Amino acid sequence: MPTRSEILDTLAASQEKTTAYFQGLSQEELERPCTASGVPGAAAWRAKDHFAHLAENERNIQILLRLMLTGETSLPGNLGAMSREERLAFSNQRNQSYVNAHHDDSMETLFADLTATRQETLNLLEQFTDEQLAAPASLSFVADRTAADLFAANAQHAAVHIMWIEEGFRQ
Repeated sequence: MPTRSEILDTLAASQEKTTAYFQGLSQEELERPCTASGVPGAAAWRAKDHFAHLAENERNIQILLRLMLTGETSLPGNLGAMSREERLAFSNQRNQSYVNAHHDDSMETLFADLTATRQETLNLLEQFTDEQLAAPASLSFVADRTAADLFAANAQHAAVHIMWIEEGFRQ
């Protein structure tokens, strides 16, 4: 389980690496389709779509963290009753809808959104005690993880998307 200091270092390094990666892409690379959508029949994702998705994914992790902070044991709505496959399909559709809604956003807008979202994550981290960071998740959905693991997951998620983009460019 990562410590608070390690979480802060991991998030800072990830944000730096992610920013450098996407700023290093040409306009053509940002707009080039590179990976299939998780939604059958939807347009392939561009590098820019992956970048837009990172902020929304981080906000979704914040929701889980807030639920953990308040001691909630189940997901809102009927999400907890869904099978893993149903949650994946729901998540893919939600991700695609977000990407579609932000298709024409400028990179400046997307960078500002991700920066603001990361600040919200850092503010949320301050609300957790060290004991709460280390405790197993109260949510059955993520029972094998701690809050500290979920904070660190943001960095891992960005790295995975960069890897997918690079694989897509090579194909």
